Amino acid sequence: MLEVTEKPKRALVTVIGITNQMDYFNQNYENQQQISGLIVADNGQDLFILTEYRIVENVERIQVTFWDETMVDATYQRHDPSTGFTIVKVDKSKLDEETRDGLEIAPLGSSYLVSQGDPVVAVGSPVGYSDSIAYGVVTSVTNKISALDNEYNLLTTDILGSTDGSGILVNLDGEIVGIIAQSYSAKGNNVVTGIAISQIKKLIENLSNNVSRAYIGIRGQDVTEELSDKTGIPKGVLISSVTDDSPAMMAGMKEYDVIVKLGEQKVETIKQYHEQLGKHSAGEVVTVTAMRKGAEGYAEMTFDVTLGEV
Repeated sequence: MLEVTEKPKRALVTVIGITNQMDYFNQNYENQQQISGLIVADNGQDLFILTEYRIVENVERIQVTFWDETMVDATYQRHDPSTGFTIVKVDKSKLDEETRDGLEIAPLGSSYLVSQGDPVVAVGSPVGYSDSIAYGVVTSVTNKISALDNEYNLLTTDILGSTDGSGILVNLDGEIVGIIAQSYSAKGNNVVTGIAISQIKKLIENLSNNVSRAYIGIRGQDVTEELSDKTGIPKGVLISSVTDDSPAMMAGMKEYDVIVKLGEQKVETIKQYHEQLGKHSAGEVVTVTAMRKGAEGYAEMTFDVTLGEV
């Protein structure tokens, strides 16, 4: 199991966010926060590193430490407010040849192939300090988190970690199947939890290419046929919350509305809704059809939404 982590470990880095602060005696000092990062792309000129935005938000300097302890400055590229992920980039010319030759681009696997009971290795800082490894099994692949206009599957393990843990989950083929995100771990439960890698590959690509995406600004959940039969709620995407000052709020959409169409396309799941939204661009006006409950049951309503940008 240790051998299969060798290649993924060379794709891991430590990202450090640095701010200058003043102490009680008016002396300047550097405050540093650090977290694991993952080299996800190389365009020949720059390396693109996936990490968490909270570490580099409002900092004065970003540094990255590579596999051989080489440390260089990095620059912020773009972040996703929904997941909290960000991309920073490093100019390859700042690295010597030995460092460049020794690093790896993250070998991303398919989280769709991960099943309950599969063994995994948590690599990076799963227990809160860098360059650590822990072993365990996947205990659940069905838990989900609601995100902005989307949802993501979580890979929950039986590995005890830290609330500040970070890093990656690796299968026995040496492929990365999850990005550790302890903020999504169940409350009061410090088991290592990761976001399934297959669902964020497109997000990683967009962040690396500095591509914005359109957003409406809702969080929702699927109303399945079974749930619809039990509750009488129409099949579709039930809005669980509307983001303040979002295009959805501006258009008049409300919590507990059930979205059934986006543009001319019928949507029954949050996945279908997200896929249709991805076909539109910020600034477009899209008609959203939803069912709203009133005194006499559910009635169809339409909202002309001017898509925002994230």
